Amino acid sequence: MAKNNSSMNLLFVIGLAVTAIGFLLPIFKVSFGPFSGSTNGFDLVGKGDSIMKIAALLVFVGAIAGVVFNFLNVGSNQKLFMLVALIVSIVGGLYCFFNTSSTAHNILFKIVSVGFWMIVAGWVIAIIGYVTNK
Repeated sequence: MAKNNSSMNLLFVIGLAVTAIGFLLPIFKVSFGPFSGSTNGFDLVGKGDSIMKIAALLVFVGAIAGVVFNFLNVGSNQKLFMLVALIVSIVGGLYCFFNTSSTAHNILFKIVSVGFWMIVAGWVIAIIGYVTNK
């Protein structure tokens, strides 16, 4: 009996779900004495130029689309759609990261929070799940 496609891609789904949840959690957290603040992914969508907004949103949209494509039956192209969704999410995040100055990179790594690490871990888990899926 053939396995259900959704159970075969469990790591892929978990990875993209972790990415989407990480986007909702604080990605950056700053505290200066009595002042503190945090920024989640949707806060980043509201800042910057239009391309940066779109790239930040692609992280979340790609992750959600990958999960949805896992459960939809789109025929023989299902794995391709899932791969494209994962790539869209990763490319959006990489664009946001590499579109920042080197000074900002030094500051960013001092203020990253749990959401940032969840996004990166989710991508790694999803890649492993996609590659190991037979």
